[in-house]
Amino acid sequence: MLRLAGQRGVSRPAYGAIRVGASINDSASPGTIGGGNPSLKPEYTWGVDASLEYYLPGNGMISIAGFHRWVDNVLYQSQQVVGSDFYDIGGIDRSDYLLSGTYNGKSGRLYGVEFNLLKQFDFLPEALDGLGFQGNVTLLDGNFDTPAQQNIAFQGMSKTIANASLFYEKYGISARVSYQWRSHWLDTLGGMGSGEYRQGYENLDVSLRYALNDNLTLFADLANLTDETY
Repeated sequence: MLRLAGQRGVSRPAYGAIRVGASINDSASPGTIGGGNPSLKPEYTWGVDASLEYYLPGNGMISIAGFHRWVDNVLYQSQQVVGSDFYDIGGIDRSDYLLSGTYNGKSGRLYGVEFNLLKQFDFLPEALDGLGFQGNVTLLDGNFDTPAQQNIAFQGMSKTIANASLFYEKYGISARVSYQWRSHWLDTLGGMGSGEYRQGYENLDVSLRYALNDNLTLFADLANLTDETY
């Protein structure tokens, strides 16, 4: 099955990002200000998507999918020097304070490809044919411009993400062991070209379900068994 799609989207800023108000800390050195940006514009995208899917005999699927997005007015979080007397209240010069908030960038593009495999092992003996595997690998890239910088990575975007799950679904039992790994990503953008990155991490989760009857299910979820921090 071949799928092709076009896309037009709009993403409005979060309410907290456009609030009128600020929190000023005069005791830090330099001082800091955190506040909203009422002049933010919505983020607009044009995009194309394509996928090729092959359904395996029995129960399963192999697919590859790709996408490309052209983005205008990119929303991003940053910390910049105020550079004006806008916050100079009570005779205090705050022009060199660091202002944290959300801003509009210029144009950008975001693109990627995903490989996916799903297969239930229905060729196994009856007691085991509820076993299956699902996995995918996603490769991402993209960048955008700000008034002061060019070719900045999208915040929160890992260039590589991998997921794998081994599951069993039969006799009222639903059990799944899931693994995820993602590479490092840009978290905070500084106003002078610097940025704070988050280190990539791996994660292991387990989910167990048993349906006692049509109305009652017992479950247990075990999260972050690898005790990852970031």
